[in-house]
Amino acid sequence: MKENLPIGNLIRQELKRQDSSIAWLARKVDYPPGRMYKILKRDHLDTALIYNISKVLEYDFFAHYSAFLRDQLPDTIIGTPANEVIEQENLLIGALIHQKLKERDHSTAWLSRKIYCSQSTLGKIWEREHIDAALLWDISKVLRYDFFAHYSAWLKA
Repeated sequence: MKENLPIGNLIRQELKRQDSSIAWLARKVDYPPGRMYKILKRDHLDTALIYNISKVLEYDFFAHYSAFLRDQLPDTIIGTPANEVIEQENLLIGALIHQKLKERDHSTAWLSRKIYCSQSTLGKIWEREHIDAALLWDISKVLRYDFFAHYSAWLKA
């Protein structure tokens, strides 16, 4: 079973389709061009960068994560963002993850064991707007909930 979604490759493909360069994209998202070349070789990026790239390219890369998650785990609950989440200035993904964890009557300790992450790190995540997509992927798999759908909805708002 394939475990990673090659998001950097997908972004490069979309750039090629739009006849745009990595240097152009780096300027548009205010990111160092040299680092952009390197980071687009990765399978996962920070959700803030994916969000900004999605906005610039007018392309929903989070939809790829959602589809990939459904392919890997067909019983995953599709995240259906409430209007109040979509209308926020920032998507508070950490708070949303914490809310879903509590809805399922699981503790931070339980999740930290499942994703091999310290409880203190998870505690910091609850306050964050964005996290690494690989970590969000792991959390989505464990909670069987598509958090990427919230980013897709937020892009469209």
